[in-house]
Amino acid sequence: MEKLKVGFVAGFMEGFSTKGLEYFKAYQKDLKKMADKYGFELHVIDTVMVNNQQATNIRKEIEAKQLDFVMLFHPSYIIGDNVYEIMKSGANFGLWAIEELSETGPMTFASFVNISQNIGISKHNFLASPVKTKWFFGDVENKFFKNRFDITIKALIAAKAIKNAKVAQIGKLADGHINHMANPRAIYQYLGVDVTRDYEVEDIIALGDKMPAKEVDRVFGAVTSSAKISRVSEEKVRDSVKMYLAIKKICDENNYSAVAFSCWPKLMPLKEMVGCLTNSLLNSDGIAAGCEADIMGTISMLVLQKLTGVPVALMDLAKFDEKDQSLLLWHCGSAPFEMANERGVTCEKHYFADYAESVKNCGPITDMVFKKSDVTIFRLSGEGDKFYYVTGKFFDPEKKSFSGSRGWVNELKFYDEPIGAWDLANTFLTNGLPHHFPIVLQNVGAYLEEFAYWTELKKVRRYDYRDYLYV
Repeated sequence: MEKLKVGFVAGFMEGFSTKGLEYFKAYQKDLKKMADKYGFELHVIDTVMVNNQQATNIRKEIEAKQLDFVMLFHPSYIIGDNVYEIMKSGANFGLWAIEELSETGPMTFASFVNISQNIGISKHNFLASPVKTKWFFGDVENKFFKNRFDITIKALIAAKAIKNAKVAQIGKLADGHINHMANPRAIYQYLGVDVTRDYEVEDIIALGDKMPAKEVDRVFGAVTSSAKISRVSEEKVRDSVKMYLAIKKICDENNYSAVAFSCWPKLMPLKEMVGCLTNSLLNSDGIAAGCEADIMGTISMLVLQKLTGVPVALMDLAKFDEKDQSLLLWHCGSAPFEMANERGVTCEKHYFADYAESVKNCGPITDMVFKKSDVTIFRLSGEGDKFYYVTGKFFDPEKKSFSGSRGWVNELKFYDEPIGAWDLANTFLTNGLPHHFPIVLQNVGAYLEEFAYWTELKKVRRYDYRDYLYV
């Protein structure tokens, strides 16, 4: 994955204290440490911009290096014409102001005064397409810098990670899941994600059978040492491992960041299996793997995975409880092992096996209850131009629930605002949102808000419950 490219540049105006230029040098070291921590490339432009010719040269350097985000440091007031010139580069900008040296007497920097002017330039002077900017203030440990910078960098890294990412749809949409239909051209238009349809379920089965026995044994051993096996054969667990290794191989060879794997209708009659354990292993391995060939759900998982670097999962919404204002997140059983509470993971039969004679040995799933933790539900919707997110906490692992991967969530918030369980249900249903819910076991609401800003996503509307429909 190509790293985020961050520039650091400063301007100056004669007549102000030169002390701010010393800060510019010192903060270069701080940003280099942050570059190591977050994994971005730092490009320091040493020329301090004083005149318009220097501004033009800096603009050309920003363009040549294809910088994604430029921190414009204000060690003093900077002439607006120069700021306008470098903003023509097309990069996103952070405008960084610092404290004055004293609270009285002559103003030393006019730094905060100046970012107000320059953010105004970014909006006022670019009518067709205002430059995206964010302000920062104080030193790197300041409350108006540290957290703001953390959120910005992680959001921009995720945005760059999905730009030109390749996502494979393996197999057809699950029968009846036509509400998950996605237009690959629209997805590329809005998100820059390239969706491919080069492999079928049969290809994965065939390639899985060619996986080296030693490698299959190694992964099978890791699975059986971490999970119990109940009511499903070891052979089906091994077959799941083979398919995991096959998909991992094609991801490596084709540079796929994520896969939307269709477990049915083909995998069930062909192998009397589901893809749950295969998807679980892929998600543990850092490859976002969505169920039932749901492309948009899988891309949403990829966003969460790139924001956090931890395993993600794709869930259904099975139930609401009005008594404690909670909802049950559940799916057949494809969540990664890392999400399980102390009860652990059991590789089990799929619930179809209890009702359908034709697939009575169908499996394996990952049966687990999620550990107590924060959780964020996030999904892209529309053609990839809209989004929503919900935050909450997994609680009460003893509360009754269905077999599969599952957990009850309370303390519900929609866009960081408290929301009742039925209000949330009504929001999902009235908007006609797809019935898959990507999750990560962290609260990343702030990061998603900023991710949406940089990628120009629109929010899905909240609809509180009423007995009547309303506009």
